[in-house]
Amino acid sequence: MIILGLTGGIATGKTSASEYFKSQGIPIVDADQLARLVVEPDRPAYNLILQYFGHLHILELNSRNLDRKRLGDLIFNNDEMRKQLNRCTHGYIRREALKQLIEYFFQFQSLVIWDVPLLFEVGLDRYLSHTLVISCDQTLQLDRLKQRDNLHDDQQALQRMNAQINIQEKCRRARYVIDNSNTKEVLHKQLQTFISTIQPNQMTTITWFAILFIPLSIVYGVLRLWDLFDRMKYRSRS
Repeated sequence: MIILGLTGGIATGKTSASEYFKSQGIPIVDADQLARLVVEPDRPAYNLILQYFGHLHILELNSRNLDRKRLGDLIFNNDEMRKQLNRCTHGYIRREALKQLIEYFFQFQSLVIWDVPLLFEVGLDRYLSHTLVISCDQTLQLDRLKQRDNLHDDQQALQRMNAQINIQEKCRRARYVIDNSNTKEVLHKQLQTFISTIQPNQMTTITWFAILFIPLSIVYGVLRLWDLFDRMKYRSRS
């Protein structure tokens, strides 16, 4: 099974690429969805966030859910708070991602997309031999971001773009790059061609399944036990 790390810059079209892969029946492990999952009430990451940030009134009004917008605003220009939030969540996000990837392996999938907006920023590219960046011209990226987020100020848009590694550096570090400076239809044709070149043959998939089935079964069991331990630990504290 090939795990393809998918990323891009803000407003370069990564989401459009992910949606196309999904429309072709290719499984997606979505880091953003997992980030929301691990901070649901009473999960370990949620409890850690309350432990460090609870005094800053980060819950939604009349709710136990985190106010993600307020939390994002708090950490946007505060490196120390952002690092602390990452320490609270990233381990749990990676654990959930690994469980999903192993589950797709057991389903005999030959190609899985790991959609990670900050793939290079958090260092996940070190563990992946296949990485794809969706890029576009920076002027076009700025225009798309302003239109998408209804921004009227170039400086505000640039500040958001500069919060990530610049797109040229991501392209340099990626194994594959697709330029999305044209229409969505052109992007889809490029992705269709890309899939045909990267999709492993059935014999390769069978061989790796036979080699990795037992080791990954053990890893998956350990991860499930780890989840159980975390739930028991936090229940005993409450």
